[in-house]
Amino acid sequence: MKGSALGEWTHACAVALAAAAACLAASQLLDPGLAHSSAANLWFGSDLPYRLEVMVRPGGWEGGGAHPLFPTLGHLLLAVATALTGQADPLRAAGLAGSVVGGLFAGILFALFRRMGLARADATLFAAIGALSSGSLFWFPVPESFGLAGAGVALALLVAASSRPSVGALAAACVASGASVLTSGIVGGLAVVAHDGHPRRWGRALTSLLVALGVMTAAWSLQEWSFRTPFFLGDRLLEYRQHTFPVTLERVNDVARGLLCHSVVAPALRNDRPSFRRVELASSGLLGATATLAWVALLAAGSWRTLQSARRGEGRELALTVAGSLGLTFAMHLTLGRELFLYALSVLPMLLVLAAGSARPGRGLTLVRVVACVLLLAGGLNNARQLHRAAGVARDLAAQRVPAGAGAGEER
Repeated sequence: MKGSALGEWTHACAVALAAAAACLAASQLLDPGLAHSSAANLWFGSDLPYRLEVMVRPGGWEGGGAHPLFPTLGHLLLAVATALTGQADPLRAAGLAGSVVGGLFAGILFALFRRMGLARADATLFAAIGALSSGSLFWFPVPESFGLAGAGVALALLVAASSRPSVGALAAACVASGASVLTSGIVGGLAVVAHDGHPRRWGRALTSLLVALGVMTAAWSLQEWSFRTPFFLGDRLLEYRQHTFPVTLERVNDVARGLLCHSVVAPALRNDRPSFRRVELASSGLLGATATLAWVALLAAGSWRTLQSARRGEGRELALTVAGSLGLTFAMHLTLGRELFLYALSVLPMLLVLAAGSARPGRGLTLVRVVACVLLLAGGLNNARQLHRAAGVARDLAAQRVPAGAGAGEER
């Protein structure tokens, strides 16, 4: 038993190291100009310069209501990466820190798939798909809250996949999923509901939720001590009203493409800018089309097999958590979000759980493995090519925006 456990840990660490190396290589493509305040909203509509600024000097983040504990978590990661490597450039240090989180993300996915009953080779294969997905390659290497949020969601799903998680584990799932992107906390919350939804267990569920809220509040209070920052559960969340849209059929189509497919297979850039907004599926050539078809096939087959397993009582809590979280996230983004690729890592772990359901022991496993290998190869090459192109376009645009001779870390 000890040898088996050691083998699992060794394998998980190998998966994590390989994923971290891929993210670190991706981070080297980013131009230092992206850290300047003039380059805000350039990388897929994100706020890289301001996220990096708060990682360097946490606390007093007036506009961070939706990212309650990101300043502390990001600062700790950046400080450790800087101390271990002596890297003076905050953007490069943040890339290293994000690569570590990317490796942790892949390691958690491997453990999650093993808990779902997948063979070690299949768990490795689907963890590799997650590591080379567009969401991972585009977001872990940059200073943003989405990487930490994705790792937190994966950890919450690992707890949801447990047979009888404790109150502490369920509270940790809520904190982990909601600490960096508050709306992702629905994953931890639904894990609590899935395990303690029976009326006789409502007291236990309420305890888990209150413990999670207490931990987050205490950590946030220490983070914002003496800054007089408004509480993260307040009217600051209304600042996102500027990013709301009416619900239309076109919007539904955009959300479906952006969340379900673009998070795994990168399409072509929109108008030669770092953006995937309203871009059609499989627009990045033969590799992209092949990877998209393989991904849709795995997602459909895995969803069906997951449903069948849940009906038999196998992994029902995890299935309920994933289905409910995806449904609520999809509904929320029918009105919220201009660049839907921003939320790729919030949904990626849940999508991978559904797709990995196709690799449960049973008929057709050989075909599933073949399709998964096609996705890994075609998708990985496609995503690397699109990342290289996006980085080049961002470099050119940053050169136009950033004043000559300005420091990359200059504050706004």
